[in-house]
Amino acid sequence: MTQQPDPIQRAAGYLRQEGCKSLEELSALMDSAAAAWQRCLEGMSEDEAGFHPPQTTHATTAISGEGPRWCAKEVIGHFLRSERSLNQQIAGMAGLPTPDARVPTVRAMGERSEDDETQPIAELRQRLAEFFGETQSLLSSLQTAGAPDGSFPHPVFGPLTVKEWMVFHRLHSMDHIRQIDALKAAPGYAAS
Repeated sequence: MTQQPDPIQRAAGYLRQEGCKSLEELSALMDSAAAAWQRCLEGMSEDEAGFHPPQTTHATTAISGEGPRWCAKEVIGHFLRSERSLNQQIAGMAGLPTPDARVPTVRAMGERSEDDETQPIAELRQRLAEFFGETQSLLSSLQTAGAPDGSFPHPVFGPLTVKEWMVFHRLHSMDHIRQIDALKAAPGYAAS
């Protein structure tokens, strides 16, 4: 029997493998991530978006262990803050103008955005769409200017290149979409 690599090793391998792709291919990956968010949140009511899993149930967390009891709004707030900050860092490395949505630089894993978390779910869907639009614009600018050399560190995966960080948008999306899908399967969700 062969031992499966741990989730962190699998995720790091995915980042490295996909990070070798062209910026055009990464653009398609962003489209896929945006569509996955839409599917995940489709039909979600305001009550469902604020649902927290009962303390008595096993909480599904992201690979990193972030947010074991977060509601969907908290998950989305965390995702938007993290990924917008990342886009700002990438634009800065490339000498490009930063995206319009300025957020504080993320200093630690698990940081959330109270501004996003207090918004209606319809607004959060819109903010996710805007984020992916900003990311596509950044990718387009990188195609013109060229992706800068160098890397900057992730607290779990170590140094990542700009293209690996772009892949991280997808990985981070899928990790937190899985977390929201588990919330939707938790006892009491539909009754919220």
